[in-house]
Amino acid sequence: MRGVVGPGLTPAAACDFAAAFATLDPQGPVLVGVDPRVSSEMLRCAVVSSLTGSGCEVIDGGVLTAGMMHFLIPHLKAGGGILITGGHQSAGWNALIPLGADGSYFEPLRQRELFDVYHERRFRYVPASAIKPATPLAPAAVDAYWEFLAANLNVEAIAAADLRVVCDFCNGSGAAYATRFAELLGIRLVAVNDSVSGVIPRDPEPRPRSESPIRSIIAPLGAAAGLVFNRDLSRMGVVTDTGEPLSEELTFPLAADYLLERYPKGSRVVTNICSTRALDDIVARHGCILEKSKVGQANVIDLVRALGAVAGGEGSGSFTFGPQRGFDGFLMAGLLLEAIAVRKKPLSGQLQELPRYHIVKQTIPYNSPHAYQQLRQLRLEFGEEVECSDLDGLRFDWPDGFLSLRLSTTDALLRLISESKNPELAAERAWRARLIWERLGI
Repeated sequence: MRGVVGPGLTPAAACDFAAAFATLDPQGPVLVGVDPRVSSEMLRCAVVSSLTGSGCEVIDGGVLTAGMMHFLIPHLKAGGGILITGGHQSAGWNALIPLGADGSYFEPLRQRELFDVYHERRFRYVPASAIKPATPLAPAAVDAYWEFLAANLNVEAIAAADLRVVCDFCNGSGAAYATRFAELLGIRLVAVNDSVSGVIPRDPEPRPRSESPIRSIIAPLGAAAGLVFNRDLSRMGVVTDTGEPLSEELTFPLAADYLLERYPKGSRVVTNICSTRALDDIVARHGCILEKSKVGQANVIDLVRALGAVAGGEGSGSFTFGPQRGFDGFLMAGLLLEAIAVRKKPLSGQLQELPRYHIVKQTIPYNSPHAYQQLRQLRLEFGEEVECSDLDGLRFDWPDGFLSLRLSTTDALLRLISESKNPELAAERAWRARLIWERLGI
């Protein structure tokens, strides 16, 4: 459940959502964690009171990253969790994200069951004698998370490389653990926007324009990398050692090129339907198989689990590997730093080995009630000239690139991505699709 706090997401809605979660009868305590937005404390109070009023044992985790939530729920043998976070959204937004007992997102059927209970208001409440007070998360549990990271990263190699790294935490959850992260990896951390507060100092979505503010300090500091996170550390953008801010589309390909060296040919990798073709090329280079899901973290993780894939990620600056059941910024950062240390090659050098595509991303507002009909018509307009997939919106594939058109699930927007090795072709296809879309909407 997400929305703008006040007109969309209210304390009452948060109470009902948590009551619906509790009514599904999680088998064990429920972990609650937050991204420290201005509205998060209000929503946390609503969620915790509703869960305890429904008879749940609640572990109040306070400020936690998304990756910590994904790890801690199964580690604590909890019945599930609720992460309160606006992620990459602007200041007025927030969301309640339900997580299952394995720490991953609810499967589609479980999501529908949750919202059926929510809309029907068939909540379970208990008498006062059955209410259990919430308990704080034990420090030892957070220690176990750092041990998990150490077990899945070559921390000795990273420490031996003596890397200086600039990290922009956007004043979010990661800022609370910045020092511990640096100590674990033995890096010289230059932390930016590292106050744990509701003040959001920049666009929280990691992409070149939010990475640009730190680019000027990378070379003077002799930094190996600049890492830019969203508020809950589920997304990460990268600035190279030369100060080049990279598209969020390249975070996963950079990591995959290193990660797949340790897996046998034929291993599966998952991404969504509109991620960069660079990933297709890298996975093929390593003799592995790329599978594609609908857009959304939950869809990617579901397919990773179903296929036993070795890694999964999206073009939003997110990926996961190993036993972690969600996108974890500290794990992502650690793997990229490990690649620098083990390969003894700077990010700029590793970037030169990646296939590069030119990407055009646009969002097009619409007010037509016939948007899906317009999408069908647009498919006809392109005719039989290209291969087309309708797994999630429309995706047209040419030998040199693709065009993706997808209706947003949260706003009245058409999301357009055009990619090609030829920048003129990428722009021309985006222009053509937009022109047709706007003509059909008249």
